[in-house]
Amino acid sequence: MNYLVKGLSASAIALSAMVSTATAADRVLTVSHWAGPNHAMATTVFPWMNDELSACSGGSLTLKIENGLAPPPAQYDTIRDGVADIGWIVHGYTPGKFKTTKMIELPGTSGNAEQMSVAFQSTHEKYLAAVGEAKGVQVLTNFVHGPGNINSVKELSSLADMNGMKMRVGGGVANNVGTALGVAGVNVPAPAVYETIASGVADGVFFPMETLFSFKISELVKHVYTNPDGIYTTSFAIIMNDDVYDELDDAQQACVDGMRGVEMARSVGAFWDEADRVGLEQVIAAGVEVHELSADQRAFFKDATSGIEADVLAEVDSRGINGQEALDYMRSMLP
Repeated sequence: MNYLVKGLSASAIALSAMVSTATAADRVLTVSHWAGPNHAMATTVFPWMNDELSACSGGSLTLKIENGLAPPPAQYDTIRDGVADIGWIVHGYTPGKFKTTKMIELPGTSGNAEQMSVAFQSTHEKYLAAVGEAKGVQVLTNFVHGPGNINSVKELSSLADMNGMKMRVGGGVANNVGTALGVAGVNVPAPAVYETIASGVADGVFFPMETLFSFKISELVKHVYTNPDGIYTTSFAIIMNDDVYDELDDAQQACVDGMRGVEMARSVGAFWDEADRVGLEQVIAAGVEVHELSADQRAFFKDATSGIEADVLAEVDSRGINGQEALDYMRSMLP
């Protein structure tokens, strides 16, 4: 099944049909989604999860997507407090709570979404889960979007042009990268980026290809700058309310447990990589110029951001983890 061409409306029809045939023992889990109906999480990831859970449970466990239950920074609380049963969170939208997850966001971390998501979840299971940063929820998987890029309205002659430039940054390590490049950071959730750039509050944004398309940012920016060495990525998690998980019967819990973890990260990452491919096509079709940083600009970026890794590892160490050991393990799985 090609989930990228399966729209949310079609998914909703299918989910509604499943709900209409539900019995008293069946569970329809509410999914809190905040990024709009064209986003890959709505068009691919959650429909895939629904199909997998429904098939495994004989139709007794299904999902229902709800949009706009809470703003993006409130998603963790929304799931933990039981307003929704399942959702996806941006770790960086909850400053101070999630520190260990910053490792995957570091500049100089290469790979696509699938590769980085697998490495991230594997490192979570081996090192990070013991810290218990996410409380009151089941972490079904951790994952990331594809390589983050620098996207601007005006062409940059070099990265030095970013000094003083108003750029939307998305929290987490992306903030550190922006600071290292001298940008005037504009912190707004992803759904607010279009208006932020359209109104002139920001001159660009740190985003991957997929998000330029799903949030229609390719209508506004004219230049995309990529770095094969890795500029940044953003860490996410799909989480489920603890009480909801405990209320599932043994067979339903087995279905959830059967898809969670590294293989779930692999599948979600693959969906994001395909969305990046479509995003790139749409960006080019919109007339946006895509530039790969030259060797000297890659060196400039590496030098400018060189202090970030030590700062992040100090935060990880503060959680009682050997940050360097965990980082080495994670990067051993990346190209």
